[in-house]
Amino acid sequence: MAPSDLTPLTSSRPLTIKEISDRGERFSFNPAIPLTAWLRTGNTLSQEGRIYLQDGNFAQAYLLYIRYLTLLLKCLPSHPDAKSQEGKRALNEVNKTVPDIVINLEKIKPIIQREYDEWNASEARRQQQLREKRRADLKSPSTYEEHTAQDPALSSSNRLLDAGDNQDLAVELARNEIRRRDANRKAIRRTNVPPEEEQTRRTAGFWDHWTDDLANRQAEDEELFRRQMESTRRELDRSDIPQNESHPPAIQGHSNYRYPSITRSQPIQYEALQPYRKPSPSPQPPRPPKEGIVRQLEPSPSYVPAPLTPELPAEDPIRHERNLLPTPPPKEYDDPPRPPKVHEDPPLPPKKQQRLTFKPAAYLESGEPIRSIFLPSQLRRQFLSIASENTRRGLEMCGILCGTAVNNALFVRCLLIPEQNCTSDTCETENEESMFEYCMNEDLLVLGWIHTHPTQTCFMSSRDLHTQSGYQVMLPESIAIVCAPKFQPSYGIFRLTHPPGLDHILNCKQSATFHPHSVDNLYTKAQHPPGHVYETDRLEFYVHDLRPGARNNTVQHKNF
Repeated sequence: MAPSDLTPLTSSRPLTIKEISDRGERFSFNPAIPLTAWLRTGNTLSQEGRIYLQDGNFAQAYLLYIRYLTLLLKCLPSHPDAKSQEGKRALNEVNKTVPDIVINLEKIKPIIQREYDEWNASEARRQQQLREKRRADLKSPSTYEEHTAQDPALSSSNRLLDAGDNQDLAVELARNEIRRRDANRKAIRRTNVPPEEEQTRRTAGFWDHWTDDLANRQAEDEELFRRQMESTRRELDRSDIPQNESHPPAIQGHSNYRYPSITRSQPIQYEALQPYRKPSPSPQPPRPPKEGIVRQLEPSPSYVPAPLTPELPAEDPIRHERNLLPTPPPKEYDDPPRPPKVHEDPPLPPKKQQRLTFKPAAYLESGEPIRSIFLPSQLRRQFLSIASENTRRGLEMCGILCGTAVNNALFVRCLLIPEQNCTSDTCETENEESMFEYCMNEDLLVLGWIHTHPTQTCFMSSRDLHTQSGYQVMLPESIAIVCAPKFQPSYGIFRLTHPPGLDHILNCKQSATFHPHSVDNLYTKAQHPPGHVYETDRLEFYVHDLRPGARNNTVQHKNF
C-alpha cells in the first residue's frame, strides 16, 4: 500500500432533498420485464434502504426509498400484468409496506436537511461554484467522477476509503456488523414476533436509540480504521530497516516515499536547558553556573560574556532551584524536577464522528459507479463439491450468491442452493418464492449466481445472458460465476455490459433456448482488476440448501 493510500478521501458536498429525490426517480422502467421481476426489484430496494438506514447512510437510504415508492406507486400500476387478478393481488399486498416507508422518509428528511445546512454554513463561498459545476455535470454525465459527485452514498459527512487498498479493514467491519445484525434479528425472533411484522420492527426499532447506536458503531469503525492504519505504517517502517544478508533483498514498492525514522528518546538535561527565571519576590542572586556547563559553553575568542552577578557559595543546584519557589512541606528526600505534563491543556471538544464509506470500485460503461463485492475465496470450491455428482453425470447446477451491504460495499455471506431442474445445458430454478422468502427473512440481498458448465468451456451462453439480466436489473453490481472444471480457465466472474449488454438482452424477443445476438460486447469480466469483485479468504459464509431431501440445510464455513 502506498503512503498516499493511508489518507482517506473526503467527498463533495451533501446532496439536497430535491437532488436525492430527482436521482431516485430517475431510472428506466421497461414494461416488457415481467411484473414478478419488478416486484423482486422493489423488495431488493426496500431491503437495501433498510440496510443503509441501519448503517446511518441516510442520504442513500432516502434515495432507495424514493425509488421504491416511485416504482410501486407510479410505474407498476401501468404494467400490463397489473390488470390481471394475480397482479392486482400482488400489488395490494406490497402496497401494505407504503406507510412504513413514508414514516422512514419523514424521519430521514430533517437529518439530511440539517447536514446540508451545516455544510452550507461552513462552505458559503464555495457553494455557488459547486452548484454551477453540478448543473453542468447533470447535463452530460459521462465520467466516473461526474457520477460519483451525484452519489448520495458519498456525502460530505463520510470518510471515503478505497476498498481494494483496505480489504482487511472492509472485511473486519463487515464481520462485526453482520454479527451485530444477526444478534438483533435473533433477539427479535425470541419475542415470537410474527414474520410479517418482523421486517417492520427491525426498522421501527431503529429510531428508538438510533443516535447512540450509530455513535457507538462509528466509534468502533474509527478504532478499527486507526488500528489498520497503524499496522500499515509499521509495515512500511519495517520495510525501511536494512535486512540481514541471509535474507533476500526486499522488493522495492511503487512509491519512493520514506517515512522519517524515530530516534530513541534521551533523558533531558534539565540543568543545561533550564530557562532563565525572573527573581522571586524575595530578591536572591541567581545560582552560580556548574563547572560542566561552563566547559560545555566555553566562549569563543570573539565572544564577550555579559557581566556576572555576585556568586554565592556553591550548593546543590536542584535544591537551590527549589528554594526559588514557595517553600513546600518538608520531605524525607528531594525529588528531581518532573517533566511538564503532556495533557495540561484543556481537552478539545470531540470531533463529529464520520462514517467510514467505501467508494465505488469500478463503473459501468455508462459511467455509473458500482460498489465493491467481496467474495469468499472458498465458496467456489464448496459449490463444486456440492455439484460434483451433477458434474459427474454431465448436468449443470446453480447456486445463488446472497449477502449484505456494509459501509457501501457488498459482502457475499450465503450460498443458497435453490430447488432446480438440471440438464446438460441448462439449470432452471424452481419454487422461487421460497428462495426470495428466505432472503427476506434473513435480511439477504441477491448479489448474483454461480453455475457449472460440466461439458462446456467457461463462457456466458445466450441462456446465461438472459438469466443474468434478471439479476442485474435488480442490482447493477450482480455477478455471474461460471465454473468449467474440465477446461482452462476453470472459472470466470462476469457481468453484462451496460450499455449495450443489459439493454439489448432485456429487449431481446427470441424464445429459443440458445440463439445468437446481433450485438457484440454483451458481457465482460467482473473480477478486480479491472472489475469490482474481490476474493478474500477471511470472509465467513454458510451454505443453505432449499432442495427437498437435503440432509443438512445450513452448513457454516469459516475461511480463517
